Amino acid sequence: MQFLLIIIDGLIRFVQRNPLTVLLILVLAVGAPALLKGIATVILYMLLGFVVLIVILVLLFRWRIYSVRRQMEEQFGGQSKKTGRTTSAGTGHFGGYSKSATSQSREGEVKVHRTSGVPDKRVASDVGDYVDFEETKK
Repeated sequence: MQFLLIIIDGLIRFVQRNPLTVLLILVLAVGAPALLKGIATVILYMLLGFVVLIVILVLLFRWRIYSVRRQMEEQFGGQSKKTGRTTSAGTGHFGGYSKSATSQSREGEVKVHRTSGVPDKRVASDVGDYVDFEETKK
């Protein structure tokens, strides 16, 4: 019984807040019931379309999260699946050192690969003057 009183109270408050809307709905219901039915159908289809749009967006979001997770697993977790190790165990490249997880090397063996010996110049050679100096001890 309390539930019905809550619904009726809500309807009364709606009528008090929106008297012109309620009057328009009543005029349409009495004068042109087919038009009111058409308006109700359009509103129903709009609500249904909104719900379908939300469901589609949620599914697209979940699919995108799944594809990004799968891509990151392929990029970062590929070595750990092959060897049975986790990525926090030290596989991968850090600085100039690399530890190959897929090679047949002994555990704990570290291979160092050097890059080119000549670093790239950051400033052109014709910029600035060269000044000779002597280091003096006092």
